[in-house]
Amino acid sequence: MLFNELFSRYLINNEKKIKPEIINELTNKASQNGRTLYEEIIRNKTLTEEAIYIDLANFLNIKYTTCQLTELNLDLINKFKREKLIEYECIPFKETDKEIEFLISNPFRIEEIKELQYYVAKKYTYSLIVPSQMQNILDYIDNKIQQNQVLNDFTTNKADITEQTTKDVTIDAPVIKLCDSLLKEAVSRGASDIHIEPFNEDVRIRYRIDGKLNTIDTMPTNMYPAVLARFKIMSDLNIAERRVPQDGKINMEIGDLKYDFRVSTLPTLYGEKIVIRIYNISYSSSNLSALGFNSEEEILIKDMIQRPHGIILLTGPTGSGKSTTLYAFLRNLNNEDTNIITVEDPVENEIVGVNQVQVNPKANLTFATALRSILRQDPNIIMIGEIRDEETADIATRAAITGHLVLSSIHTNDAAGVVTRLINMGIPRYLVADSLLAAISQRLVRKLCPKCKKKHLTTKEEMEMLNLKEARMIYEADGCPYCNHTGYYGRTAVFEIMVVDEKVRDIVMNPNFTSDMLNEYLEKNMRSLLENAKTRVLAGETSIEEYEKLEEVIEIKERV
Repeated sequence: MLFNELFSRYLINNEKKIKPEIINELTNKASQNGRTLYEEIIRNKTLTEEAIYIDLANFLNIKYTTCQLTELNLDLINKFKREKLIEYECIPFKETDKEIEFLISNPFRIEEIKELQYYVAKKYTYSLIVPSQMQNILDYIDNKIQQNQVLNDFTTNKADITEQTTKDVTIDAPVIKLCDSLLKEAVSRGASDIHIEPFNEDVRIRYRIDGKLNTIDTMPTNMYPAVLARFKIMSDLNIAERRVPQDGKINMEIGDLKYDFRVSTLPTLYGEKIVIRIYNISYSSSNLSALGFNSEEEILIKDMIQRPHGIILLTGPTGSGKSTTLYAFLRNLNNEDTNIITVEDPVENEIVGVNQVQVNPKANLTFATALRSILRQDPNIIMIGEIRDEETADIATRAAITGHLVLSSIHTNDAAGVVTRLINMGIPRYLVADSLLAAISQRLVRKLCPKCKKKHLTTKEEMEMLNLKEARMIYEADGCPYCNHTGYYGRTAVFEIMVVDEKVRDIVMNPNFTSDMLNEYLEKNMRSLLENAKTRVLAGETSIEEYEKLEEVIEIKERV
């Protein structure tokens, strides 16, 4: 294939990211298999999709780009036949008076794409995106168009449906498609939660993205009973019960990934509100730096979790990423010669090779009863989803001093508060001092959008807030289509790690121990959450506004 030969020469002479002998080997392999060289490079994971597509765009003199779902113009897309867009792997992206920009993932289809001028006769230009993003966009468009059709049908036929739904809820194919599409859209947008809230005039649909709730759509009130019933059936809830809250779960495979959707209903003034929390149970990263740990913290954490016994506790509010961190620890520890058992409520992420137990209070399988049985199962490592009571705390700490590594979470305001909480739960101070290896407090902060963040020199007020002696260049949020005009894209964790060394043990064992004594020592010997967040601001990862929000939350909790 001539293209492969030309592209291979370009890579050897210009990019130099792959050794020439490897490029030649992949070129021959691609020709034998009837594939392009860039496809072969992706299949062999020699470079990432993005890296090789940037090279491909440079080679073809085509603009390389990325696209967020919020940037798509459905009105423009609807001007073209959907089947043709799928066949040609292209998306009309931007339109001016004279031309339309298309997103493409296969540059060999450009001549075919020109046939679409039958629908809109303008000049066509092209931007290259990676195939995985193209597939995600096509799935989203298909999903969104179906969703809009269902909502429009219900709005148009409102008078005919109202009487029927009040007497007897009918769940037909459009409702099933709508419910499925809401789940799929939430996943494609990277949402952590879905809120479906009935009010007097309509029903509001909101997704929580990067910690913020965003209104995505509304639906007519006459449609909601069928939607509510469908979600109840999917999550195995009592469809007839409307007076009390219920909790259930939906399992669904979207793309190649498996998801758990935790469904919660709550009776409100205008009907039952639904909140659905999204868990990607296929997520399998063990990369600690991806969580937000810097290189120094990563070395410290890896050393601690390799200890043969002791307890490591994570603390932070609900939704601060404690479970994600605990699962990353487990994946780092998951070896064939190690027996790992967890007890969770619920099991949020399945890990091959780890024995995971889900508590069942109705069968008297609580954290405490499960822990007693686990200790008879010859475990090396025990992970407890959460320490909620004195009995669980007592068993966990005693297991930690009898040759087991215990990982768990506990609710306190900061790392130092873990010691006080355990003592208040009735755990003797000597047991806390002997068993506790470390306490890690974490929070999530929003990351600045890499496409539109703006530089500025710190003001006098910002310098005072960050305790800077001289002005520094930092970044601030702006807003663009890529980040849905929020200025932020994604979140990262900030940590404070209290290592229980001899000095900390001495303070805990002091007969006159107070939390102030421990806090005074840690102020000088531990990097706090705010100090961690400060480094993120100075590195351009997050904004001074996110730092200020974190500071306000910490000050409020300290006053409480």
